[in-house]
Amino acid sequence: MEIQAREAEEEILPAVEGGAFFFEVTTQFLSFSPRDLDGHLVLGNAEQVFYIPRVKSSLGFGIGFGRRFRSGLWSISYLASGHDVSFQDRKSTAVSHVIQLNSRTFLLKTSPLKIFAHFGLNFPWLKVYDNAADKQGLVCDATYLGVGVNVGTGLLVPISSRMLFSGSLIYRYIAYLYAKGPGRGIDVTDLFEDRNGPRHPLFLRSPVFALELSLAYTL
Repeated sequence: MEIQAREAEEEILPAVEGGAFFFEVTTQFLSFSPRDLDGHLVLGNAEQVFYIPRVKSSLGFGIGFGRRFRSGLWSISYLASGHDVSFQDRKSTAVSHVIQLNSRTFLLKTSPLKIFAHFGLNFPWLKVYDNAADKQGLVCDATYLGVGVNVGTGLLVPISSRMLFSGSLIYRYIAYLYAKGPGRGIDVTDLFEDRNGPRHPLFLRSPVFALELSLAYTL
């Protein structure tokens, strides 16, 4: 019985540390914490103004490519999600994009069901419609670009020798560093609060909680 279980395990995992490549599809649920994206902050200068929105929770989808080893998985993925947003009494929509570099390191490797720790980097950009205005007051779209880190945990379930299912609870700390609106793109720290107030001292902080469910197919 023990020999059969070991043989099944060897069929599911690559026999050598060289690793096997895989594609995966992902669905995710995102919840943005209202840190700086609170729906009240206004940043701007003489050329343009940005109305920093409150981003509501939503579902998203993604695709990825990676490599699996006995110790875990490495992957790169692209994730996108559509959101309702608000600024004070104004309503609009936004699309969140993320390129994510992941490592999923197995913590317990004795069972076919594997618990893993999730670490990674993310490179996000958030496009918000009707979220900025030029000096004449013409309303335009805005895009916020940044960088962030991921931490989390999850569970990997082998479905067959080639298919894997994983679920992850992830905390992303996102720093939006750069804003693009009707004028030239600009660092967030070069904008002024309420347009005529003090210079904004930091990037836009945006903690995000994500639930990711992925299905991978090994080549």
